Amino acid sequence: MRPNVRNPAVAGAFYPGDPAEIEAMLARLFDRKCPSPNHPTPKALIAPHAGWSYSGAVAAAAFQTVEGRAFHTVVLLGNAHAAHFDGIALDPHDAWRTPLGDVPLDEGMRSRLTALDPRLFRQSGEAHRRDHVLEVQLPFLQYILQPGFNILPLLFGQNPAGGYRQCADDLLSDMSDSDLLIASSDLSHYPSSADAESIDRATLQLMAALDIAGLERHESAVMQRGVSGLQTAFCGPDAVKTVLEIGRRKGWRGEVLACRNSGDAEGGDRSSVVGYGAVVFRES
Repeated sequence: MRPNVRNPAVAGAFYPGDPAEIEAMLARLFDRKCPSPNHPTPKALIAPHAGWSYSGAVAAAAFQTVEGRAFHTVVLLGNAHAAHFDGIALDPHDAWRTPLGDVPLDEGMRSRLTALDPRLFRQSGEAHRRDHVLEVQLPFLQYILQPGFNILPLLFGQNPAGGYRQCADDLLSDMSDSDLLIASSDLSHYPSSADAESIDRATLQLMAALDIAGLERHESAVMQRGVSGLQTAFCGPDAVKTVLEIGRRKGWRGEVLACRNSGDAEGGDRSSVVGYGAVVFRES
């Protein structure tokens, strides 16, 4: 029987396709000279999902906070970038593959969520097949975490306003203290670097403050200002708001770790950029 595995869609494009090249790049991205302080175990992260040459250093700032930690399941949340569908897509495969190996899916959590709310959660391999927003996080996890973790990839399609609250309800009913949440989101799209720096720092501060209403007001105000080139303030709204809603209910404390944009990369065009940010959430 052929293994029921999702093969990588963007290895060799968004990140290296060779295992040795992946490990060499990650070794450069993680700052081993500055070990993570002895903080409580993170409960959730917000990390970017662009090509590693652009956003890898920011993503590493998020993932370094969980270096050497052990988790049962890492719940990966993102807004779909490569398919159109309603609800939230759960991947039906048994494992996801990267050049670093296979990571099993938490079949029990997937089945329980599907049974709990079948109108919201739908199994769809097609929704996940070509999407990069969750896949690019996986080699970071394979490199930095203790082995033995599972993943549960969730992609948001079209949902009613406030639908993230139902997702938060359902995840809270099933997650344990040994699980980790990751919201995959880039920040402002296509303003100048100077405009991105201003917009993104305010966005990240509101995310870290678990202020969903403030984040929505900020997003609306920024879009109404007519900032040249700006198409969106951040591209993972449902994923981010789900994490913030769970964190608000659990009393977590957020911390902004990094903020950069594609103009900061070697040869980057500062006239039109994509912003990247990293946030960690811990128990107060």
